[in-house]
Amino acid sequence: MKKLLFFGVLFLILIGFQNKTKAQSCDILYFCVNYDGKEIDCADRFTAGKITVMVRLAKEIFFTKVTVQLDKYNPREGKFEYYNSYAFDTEADMTYIYFNNIEFNDKGFYRVFLLDPSKNTITSGLVEII
Repeated sequence: MKKLLFFGVLFLILIGFQNKTKAQSCDILYFCVNYDGKEIDCADRFTAGKITVMVRLAKEIFFTKVTVQLDKYNPREGKFEYYNSYAFDTEADMTYIYFNNIEFNDKGFYRVFLLDPSKNTITSGLVEII
């Protein structure tokens, strides 16, 4: 019985490590209060105002111009609608990028996209503004 319990716990631990490895090998977009050489207060819930959008890519971005687009959830319609966008210059070999001072002035849920020059999604994330 103890052996079965031991192997069960070992199995669960190994599955946890496997999922963690997979999550780190893809493109990810997340949020923090500010970036000043290091990430300050990362979360997915903020008060209205300016926050920083962080992007970590599995491979170089390739593009020199990108757009951060915000779509806000409209609960009456039950869908996300365009809210705002910000254009940025990047270097083609970047894999870790931050976009400071993105304004979220209204409370709600936002879907945030990093778009290439053709408006194709590179990566995206969700954030709540309270």
